[in-house]
Amino acid sequence: MTKIKKLWEFKEPEGSYDLVIIGGGLHGLATAYYLARYYKVKRIAILEKRYIGYGGSGRNTEVVRSNKQAAATLPFYKESLAMWDGLSAELDWNLMVNKKGLLRLIHSEREIANMRMQCNTQLREGIEINILTPEEIKKMIPALDISDRPALPVIGGSFHPEGGTLHHDAAVWGFTKGCYQYGVDLCIGIEVTGINIERGKITGVKTNRGNIAANKVHIAVGGYSSELTRMAGITLPVVTRPMQAIVTEPMKPFLDHYVSSTAMMFYTQQTLKGDLIIGGHMDPWQSWNFYTTWEETSERAYKILQYFPDLAHVRVMRTWSGLCDMCVDSSPVMGGCDIDGLSLDVAWGYYGFKSVPGCGKYMAEYIATGQMPEKIKVFAFDRFYQRQLIPEIILPKNC
Repeated sequence: MTKIKKLWEFKEPEGSYDLVIIGGGLHGLATAYYLARYYKVKRIAILEKRYIGYGGSGRNTEVVRSNKQAAATLPFYKESLAMWDGLSAELDWNLMVNKKGLLRLIHSEREIANMRMQCNTQLREGIEINILTPEEIKKMIPALDISDRPALPVIGGSFHPEGGTLHHDAAVWGFTKGCYQYGVDLCIGIEVTGINIERGKITGVKTNRGNIAANKVHIAVGGYSSELTRMAGITLPVVTRPMQAIVTEPMKPFLDHYVSSTAMMFYTQQTLKGDLIIGGHMDPWQSWNFYTTWEETSERAYKILQYFPDLAHVRVMRTWSGLCDMCVDSSPVMGGCDIDGLSLDVAWGYYGFKSVPGCGKYMAEYIATGQMPEKIKVFAFDRFYQRQLIPEIILPKNC
């Protein structure tokens, strides 16, 4: 009889580890995977309060891209995007990577001017980006309305062909499998209630199952980052805000690219199943609750119908929400802090999913060597004290 090999297995945590990673999302999984595989770190535990992939890893619109604004961050995002291409083979798990390209719609002359500056910055870093006319956009997406009918007509756009999508659950399962294969302890149902520090050095964590000793602790908890860092006496310039999305019923394929509009604050893609995922901006208040509202759902529907009027008959099948931990400069915090042995990978907002491979690779390098990798120095915690904020802008909801 053939013996079935386990893809992964969960276990109770032991009393001590070399490294404890708080958070069982993709950032924590990727960091553990790269540490275990490439740096041969053996005694690693991932502690997750609920289940693997509970937070933003399982609550996102699956987009991956590198066309960011701040020039200093582009090499990191470019490498992270490229890394997705080889991960299905490396993890031996189909992540369903689809580089379908990202189309951003433009609605004003001011947007065009801003887009040209951003495109020039991205092109200098080797990121492929093209400026399109409404007629060129119409050829790519025949269903898109480029007439004067929408509230904000389309007058142009930019296309990022290297961007695309991949299945978020597949990514979670792939990295979970990889962690288990290289000996990482996967511990679910373990709530961290405190961080133990003696004389400025990490000694372990307090959990609902007792104390766990560790010389190093890594925080990668998404929307709960400010709560976890507060346990260590660190106050982050971070707010956590919910973001809602809707999913339609499946339909015949008609949308080959990811489409977004900064001015209208919507983005959408058609998945392999045929349904549309439609997202927008974050709610304008701080909250740690998962909820959806009629107001946001109807707003998503209104905006998408401005440009795809033929979807008026399509039904919304479900809604969901996630948590976004946002820094004052809309950029993450990566690396160490004033507490010896404590490392941070937090404040990713809604950029976290696309950054998973790069975060895993470079946080693993930092934890293993103690040296800050060049490509993530821009994200260091001390930038707030040195007044070197990153000029990455997320426009307000009413823009």
